Amino acid sequence: MSGPEGPIPRDDGSKRMRIIVVSNREPYVHRKIAQSVKVDRPVGGLTAALDDVLRAAGGTWIAWGSGSADRTVVDDRSRVAVPPEQPAYQLKRLWLSSHEVEHYYHGYSNQVLWPLCHITLDRISYRKKHWDDYCRVNRAFADAVIEETDGSSLVWFQDYHLCLAPRMVRERDPRVTMAHFWHIPWPDWSVFRICPQARELLESLLANDLVGFQTPLFARNFMDCVRESLDADIDPGRKTVTYQGRTTHIRSFPISVDYRKFDAMASSQRASRMVRTLRERYGLKDVLVGIGVDRLEYTKALVKRFEAIGLFFERSARYRGKFTFIQIAVPTRMKEPYLSYKKIVEAMIRKINRKYGHGAWKPVIYISTKMDHEDLAAYYRLADLAIISSVNDGMNLVAKEYVASQTDGNGVLLLSELAGAAEELEGSLLVNPYNIEAFSDSIREALAMPLDEKEARMKSLRKQVGEHDIHAWVTSVLDAARSLDDIKRRESRPLFEFADEVQMRLGNRELFLFLDFDGTLAPIADSPDRVVFSSPMRSSLERVLGSAQLAVVSGRALDDLRHRIGIEGIVYAGNHGSEVLLDGSVLRAEGVDRSAGMLRVLLAGLRDALSTVPGVLIEDKGITASVHFRLVDPSLVGEVLRIFWDLARGYESSFRITTGKKVLEIRPRAAWDKGQAVGRIMELKGRSLMPIYVGDDTTDEDAFRAIRGCGISISIGPNAEADYFLRDQEEVGRFLDWLAQVLSLRQGQGQAPVAADPLARDVVDA
Repeated sequence: MSGPEGPIPRDDGSKRMRIIVVSNREPYVHRKIAQSVKVDRPVGGLTAALDDVLRAAGGTWIAWGSGSADRTVVDDRSRVAVPPEQPAYQLKRLWLSSHEVEHYYHGYSNQVLWPLCHITLDRISYRKKHWDDYCRVNRAFADAVIEETDGSSLVWFQDYHLCLAPRMVRERDPRVTMAHFWHIPWPDWSVFRICPQARELLESLLANDLVGFQTPLFARNFMDCVRESLDADIDPGRKTVTYQGRTTHIRSFPISVDYRKFDAMASSQRASRMVRTLRERYGLKDVLVGIGVDRLEYTKALVKRFEAIGLFFERSARYRGKFTFIQIAVPTRMKEPYLSYKKIVEAMIRKINRKYGHGAWKPVIYISTKMDHEDLAAYYRLADLAIISSVNDGMNLVAKEYVASQTDGNGVLLLSELAGAAEELEGSLLVNPYNIEAFSDSIREALAMPLDEKEARMKSLRKQVGEHDIHAWVTSVLDAARSLDDIKRRESRPLFEFADEVQMRLGNRELFLFLDFDGTLAPIADSPDRVVFSSPMRSSLERVLGSAQLAVVSGRALDDLRHRIGIEGIVYAGNHGSEVLLDGSVLRAEGVDRSAGMLRVLLAGLRDALSTVPGVLIEDKGITASVHFRLVDPSLVGEVLRIFWDLARGYESSFRITTGKKVLEIRPRAAWDKGQAVGRIMELKGRSLMPIYVGDDTTDEDAFRAIRGCGISISIGPNAEADYFLRDQEEVGRFLDWLAQVLSLRQGQGQAPVAADPLARDVVDA
């Protein structure tokens, strides 16, 4: 497996850890077919993602052996090497009785935890016998882990089927490092309190060293449930829970897909042939195609989807015969309430086809058979539109698979705003699946969307998924799990709760204080020209200037930055550090001036093309530029993206174009980042001084990393890259006044501690 920088190493060289993945479902299933054995790979996103992990890293996967030929291929320890074509790791199987499967899996897991976490409370059905077998099966998984683990193992539990196993393992082997990834939503306390075993589940999950969720909201919900249920010490800033002497780190890790694999499969000649075959097979010549790929169960909101599709065909007669929706729905839980749900969905499809179909054309093509990823990639490429309508979803990898397979770049993703993926996939059309009329209107909007807008939206989506693919997810989770001790040491802590420690670290060193501007010295505004640098903040900065070297490092243009602050004796670094005013001279990153002419041409084209879109702000900062669309009407965002990418195409070899929340950043590839700027300034002016850096943005993380081990980094809001954090921008002035007091006391009275009183700034100002 290859990430953005090449293959993920099997070991980091410093802490050798053997990976043990533990999940309910197995990545490979052996089935008896006549006199032979067939190996199936389940389609589910979880198994596909983690199979990639172990293919790269090696190790063991522990899972329930559910295939009819699973027992025939394992060794005497119930293990088999997989994948069959190129074995890379061991699959260890557990054997469950039909009674245990019924109660543990279909019972407690899917009749209590699944509807509870998806907030479909009327579907919860609790039975004590289900809980008893849930405990028994979790014990069996824990036993299997103990058989495989040693003191250097990393045990990585998956999902809601195995809530109790971590505590059972911890009781028998305190040395083991354990992480648990929760793939589905985690509800708030008002919902989770319904669970009869809420306390037991929380206590066991806290036996892990790391618990990961799909989104920050789910992580916050989990900590709120712990706060309400257990006598635990919760630190929201550090994102930790300490319970019964053990600290558990709580994080969000949005899962993704193997972008390169889906892109390659969809680009292949096989996929091209299959697309042609599908069009011929289903009579789709000159027909727009929609796609839905789902497990057949109620949280995917297939009923609401087909209500919207039916209303669409009712209201949009011109699309009859011109648009076909292909629904691939694989039934994986052939028990109630899923059987009844399957019948309802299939009845709705038949009704739509009877009512609106004519001749050989069907509005909906229904496929209920499993497909491998190569076939799915072809279906994704075929589709002009993908619909994800989940009423509650942890992430939904189908959305990302579709984007990765859109090699022609002109599909539209219609995505439920209630799916976890909606927080990441800017460029999709968001829908509320409960609002059926608006849902059906969005289908029409997607199909009628101009081609250039489709391409612009999909370009942004593919960039996001490509840059945050499964490799990035794997790296982030494993790095966090492998480096828990380092994380504990490095995580930012509330500065004013550790003021004595900070003062001790300062000692008698001379200081070089670096500060960001927007969001740090001045509050963020709707547009850069409205930012105000207040008189109290100016006074606070001047107090420190008398006792320490100062530099302001900003994304703004150098002249703009210097004009807004207007204090002599400060080093100014603009354009994220690419131009530095130091001792009367301006230093620039080598090579950035050569891009100036090209940038002017690009910006002139953007200003002209975007002049008709209200709310767009193009910020020319000399060396770099930003295109802000925070104030643009959401319905026009697609137009902005289309125009931008049309004009930016061809410039990407000269400029690094990055996307943020409602902003597109354009920087020469030769430009310095803030960390490089800090290093250059220290080299020229303050090599022997102790650096302190205060910033609020992701661009400041480069500077945090640059001074790690030799200085103090401070973020506005918690940030794992910083040593300490201030709770908000308003605390920056308080920090500057506190620092001025420390330096003044050092010069006049020695090193007595300075109290970090919340009113300290008011006292100083008075």
